[in-house]
Amino acid sequence: MVSVNIKASAPSEKADPGAARRAPPLALIAATTAIGFCALHMVVPTLPLLARVFDRGAAEVQLVLTLYFLGIAAGQLIYGPVSDRFGRRPVLLAGLVLFLCGTALCGCAPSLPVLIAGRVAQAVGACAGLVLGRAIIRDVYDRDASARGLALVMMTMTLASAVSPALGAYVSEWFGWRALFVLLTVAGAAVLCWTMARLAETRREPVALNLVGIGRSYALLARSRAFMCFALCTAFTSASWFTFIASAPHLLSETLHQPPSTYGLMILLPMGAYIVGNAGAVRFAHRFGSGGMVIGGVVASLGAGVLMAAWCAFPGLSAWALFVPMALSAIGNGMSQPSAMASGLSVFPRIAGTASGFVGFLQMALSSLGTMAVAILPHEGPFAMAGVVIATQAVAVLLGAMALRLPAGGGLATAPARPAEATGGRRAWP
Repeated sequence: MVSVNIKASAPSEKADPGAARRAPPLALIAATTAIGFCALHMVVPTLPLLARVFDRGAAEVQLVLTLYFLGIAAGQLIYGPVSDRFGRRPVLLAGLVLFLCGTALCGCAPSLPVLIAGRVAQAVGACAGLVLGRAIIRDVYDRDASARGLALVMMTMTLASAVSPALGAYVSEWFGWRALFVLLTVAGAAVLCWTMARLAETRREPVALNLVGIGRSYALLARSRAFMCFALCTAFTSASWFTFIASAPHLLSETLHQPPSTYGLMILLPMGAYIVGNAGAVRFAHRFGSGGMVIGGVVASLGAGVLMAAWCAFPGLSAWALFVPMALSAIGNGMSQPSAMASGLSVFPRIAGTASGFVGFLQMALSSLGTMAVAILPHEGPFAMAGVVIATQAVAVLLGAMALRLPAGGGLATAPARPAEATGGRRAWP
């Protein structure tokens, strides 16, 4: 299968001589994406330390994390349209420079407000890699190859999210909390230099940047059944994961009376499982097509959510009852998310940057709603969380099924796209 697609892509590269030159290393795209997740997760273990250093309450110090999320949310809507107009390369470079400035400000912060301001700048800058990485992949690869590329990038994101909390805890313990931002500054500078050296422009045609045009782009996306099915499928899948992340520490601490280290160790299980799912997406996307990967992944996740509720009911709540089913769900998520994302960005490839930002915004918005729902519902036991997880996964299954039933050209790719002309000049795989 793979060899056939590679051969089929050769004519399209001849038709577009710049295709091979424009394709950046996937490792570079992964690095620009992972730097934001490292900055997010490395700081979390130091929040109690920051409260003591600045003599502030926990609620105030929590803004270091909360406003980071808001900065990412704002950037999701900004970077897409701007990169569609001015190009991926200059906008990504500007974002990385802003990330470096925010990181340096955090490292030198004399007070908590200054640290928070630096975190906001850090988040807005890091968001460029999150948004534009997806758009760059879509610029240079066809739909199924995009799913494989996104899967590889998501594996890196998951690995960064898994190891960053432990790394942040040890660095702050041995060298102090400011050393975290020194390390992030060095990493950010390395990624910036690599991007300057290896990233060529990948956007094919500029799109006019104006408020009316941006509004029309978002309206076009919102009116598209195909795009909204793909985007909301990924968003509800993300909501199930972040709902679990918000609830699991409380359940382990308050109900099971486990120390924080238990969460730090157990969370590695679903994190590793997500990488396994991503590897499955890389391996089987060309064989089963995007449609098969999305439907198979979301159905598996839903089944795992039901298993978690049943396991917690009998024999009862335990750490294994929470994390083993969620690991199975993570495998399904790792299979479905890259294909759903790639299919969503394929609906309107000319505004892939805008679409990428819109998808990211929906993911964060629905994830926030999921965690709010858990906070409102009774949370003495695991069943409120399990109910929200199952509900969001069930909606994801429904949306995936709706996308699969859309007419040809607007639905999911159920088989690999073989003809070279179907790629629109994009490469099938590097």
